[in-house]
Amino acid sequence: MKVFSLIFVVISFLAASDAHPGGLDANGGHYNRKTGEYHYHRKPVKQASKPPVEEKAYWISSTGKIHNKGCRYYRACNGHASDTPSGVNCKICGGVLH
Repeated sequence: MKVFSLIFVVISFLAASDAHPGGLDANGGHYNRKTGEYHYHRKPVKQASKPPVEEKAYWISSTGKIHNKGCRYYRACNGHASDTPSGVNCKICGGVLH
């Protein structure tokens, strides 16, 4: 019986460790690097002083690369959002959509 209980406890811990803790912000969510979309893992905290994030067409990284919404680097690296692209197109996503 003790062996069965030990196996059950170990399996329970392994199942719980499968979920990612991952880089959640103050609202309990984060951006999916593959899709660029924001999603929650915990109930959002209401904050009147913080406006919602405005979606822009491009992400201009701190290195001057232009990433579109389909890029894995859109909002995943240091930089800023912009509707006006300026810089060098990303070699992965192509940057400016034509």
